[in-house]
Parts: sequence; structure tokens; C-alpha cells
Amino acid sequence: MPNYNSTVRCGFCNSSGHNKATCQHLTERYKELAIEYKQDQWRKLYERRSKLNLDTGEPISKKSIKPTRKNRRVTCSYCNYANGNDNHSAIGHTRRTCAQLKEDKALMMALNAQHRKNVHAALSHDGYGKGFMLGVDEWNGTIHGYSKSIAIAIKIDWNQVNVFDNGSDSISAHSPVHGIIKKPLPYLRHPKISGAWLQRFLTPNPASFWRMKGFGTDSTHSQDCGIWWGASKNRNYSIGSRGAHPVEGSGAEKTYSASATAWDNIPAEYVNGDGTYIKQYFKSMTAKRSKWG
Repeated sequence: MPNYNSTVRCGFCNSSGHNKATCQHLTERYKELAIEYKQDQWRKLYERRSKLNLDTGEPISKKSIKPTRKNRRVTCSYCNYANGNDNHSAIGHTRRTCAQLKEDKALMMALNAQHRKNVHAALSHDGYGKGFMLGVDEWNGTIHGYSKSIAIAIKIDWNQVNVFDNGSDSISAHSPVHGIIKKPLPYLRHPKISGAWLQRFLTPNPASFWRMKGFGTDSTHSQDCGIWWGASKNRNYSIGSRGAHPVEGSGAEKTYSASATAWDNIPAEYVNGDGTYIKQYFKSMTAKRSKWG
């Protein structure tokens, strides 16, 4: 093997054959500073390099030498996102131990769980039960154009049913012409509140979640809270029609045959409001702290 001793040069003493990590001159310099100024920082630097006690000169075990941390001011990427780069609430803990993140996740999952229960009850109540028939107008590869057919709804993907998103692929339906197609949830009337419609956040952007928290909850509506629920006198959407605001969730195509048959129970992994998309939702709420913050 080639000998690199002649090519390595120390950045402290400028001698060849070693670097700063093994430089005895730098070790002795730390010792001098520790004795002269009697400060812990110089003592720790000397004892870490020499593995010797400054006072007695006896060897120090590795266990008694605490590892250093270059970045002593740990910060939380979630609090930094939620409260801004100049807010000190992000300092002193990490995202993994963040109490606010745990509290917000619990709130979101409670909202999501209630929303899914409401959707489950409203689907059959409004005629969108298991097996309802809907008209579709989809691209047909055989004729290289759009064609109309009738499809039967066969499945609900509850992972797609979320209070913060319109669930564009929530309903799976089978068409003899188009095969399996995916459709969004239709507009649904609230199963418990007369005259009200089930609504979601205004947008899938996390900002809607923070705005919802600012409005608080209405005790008469349980988990139905803020401006995203309640009776809407100006909606003017009939059930089964396509809405004018896709960000709030496009309605299903025209229903040809309603069904009051209840869908199967919400799967255990989704009944508590959890799922892939809620994890991604919170994962997007992150911001690194500026070095000037």
C-alpha cells in the first residue's frame, strides 16, 4: 500500500505526517487553555483528545466521556411549519416528541372517523347504497372515443374517504363496456342534521385544517364544526348531479337505480380515521428552521 504520511499535513501546526485530529501540539494547547482559563469547554476538549484527567493525569474511561452534539439547539419541523420560523415554540424538542403534533393528529383522526361514519350512513340513506346503478361517460379504447354505459357500484375505498379531500377514487363501479371505473363521492345529505349537507375542508391544503381549528367546534353538531358543515341555502345541487366546484368533491353521474342497501362495515384499520392519506397529510406539514430563525 502507498505511504501517505508524507502527504498529510496538519491544519493546526502545519507539520506533515498527521492531521488536526491526532495533533499533539493541539492537545497540549487545549491543556494550556484549560489550566489558564479554568473553563469547562477547554477541559472537555483536552480530556476528550488525550483520554487523561486534567487534574490527576490518570486515564479516563470512554463511558465517562459524554458525546458532543454539534447542533445543541434541536428544533421541531412541525412546530416550525405551524407557528412560523420566528416562533420559539419549535425549539427544544423534535417532531418525534412533539406534543402539538400528537394533539393535532388525534383531532384530525377524530374528525376523519366521524366523517367516515356520516358518509357510511348517508350513502344508503340517499340511495347510494351497495349496488346502485349510475350512468358513466368514459373514454373507450375500442372506439377511440367517449361512450356512455351503466355501471353498478360494487366497493367503497374507505382509505380514500377523508374529511380533507374529495376522494376522487372512493367508489368502484363495474361497467360491461368500461370495466372497473373509479368515481368520487356524490354530494350527501347529513344523516343526523336536517337540511344539512356533508361537506369537507374547502381544500386539501393543510391551511384548511388550521383554519378549521381557529373556528372551534359546535357542541350541537358533535364533530361537525366550522364553516364546512351545516345547511347551505345557496348550494343548488341536486343529488346525483355533477357539482360546479370540484375542489369540494364532484358528484356522481346520473343515478339510474337507487339502492338503500347498506355498505359493509368500515374496515377496522380505517374506522378510527387513520389511513395512508392522513399520514401523508401530516407528513407534508414540515419546515426546516432557518439559521437566522
